[in-house]
Amino acid sequence: MIRRHFLTLAASLAGETLFSLPGQALPAQATTCGVSFDHATYKRYVELFNAADPGFTDYFSDKINFLNFLHGKAQVLAFYDKRQPYVKETIEVLFFCSDAGGAAAEVHGEFRCIQDCDDLKIFGRRMTAGEVQRAHGYLFYVLDDKGKIAAIKGPPPEVVQPWKIEKS
Repeated sequence: MIRRHFLTLAASLAGETLFSLPGQALPAQATTCGVSFDHATYKRYVELFNAADPGFTDYFSDKINFLNFLHGKAQVLAFYDKRQPYVKETIEVLFFCSDAGGAAAEVHGEFRCIQDCDDLKIFGRRMTAGEVQRAHGYLFYVLDDKGKIAAIKGPPPEVVQPWKIEKS
């Protein structure tokens, strides 16, 4: 109940709130100037992200503010280009809601090291293939007038499993 209240409150800051309760279907779509950012669109975005397909940035405005540390599509792509040879990052959507101005999602994230990395600049530490970290977080998406993601915001994720070696 607290999660739903938190997400509903956060999403309502952008305007009319649309959300799903357990056992209920998600809203058909939220539109901004005739462009939808509905559950199906978000699902496709997540599929591309999870597949490490750079097409996930097609959903971004050119000047995206990505968690207040990356600015613009080019920086987002460069960031992931450095990480992807070493870590497979995936997210699982637990909850999603959207309206005309944006969307909110509750997610579980998994970061799986697939290749040793000694470059301290990429992760801030050495990484060993087989290490896995899991996190839980909330993401808030602000849409521009074309329905593109202009900003992704959110509190720091909760690390529910620190990096540790796991069998694949």
